[in-house]
Amino acid sequence: MNKRLNILLVDDLKNSMLLKRFLEAENYGVTYANNGRVGWELYSSEKPDLILLDINMPEMNG
Repeated sequence: MNKRLNILLVDDLKNSMLLKRFLEAENYGVTYANNGRVGWELYSSEKPDLILLDINMPEMNG
């Protein structure tokens, strides 16, 4: 049995929702944050397998 990989996507761009839908269509679990502060909070609570993040974001950089 394969474990479903969970991804934390942290990005403030509009295209992030498109990437999120593509990943979900491939059966990845995706949690989204639109800034670094929220991303850090979600990282602590969600413990994702992979993090995709932008470098320059509001409130806290990647």
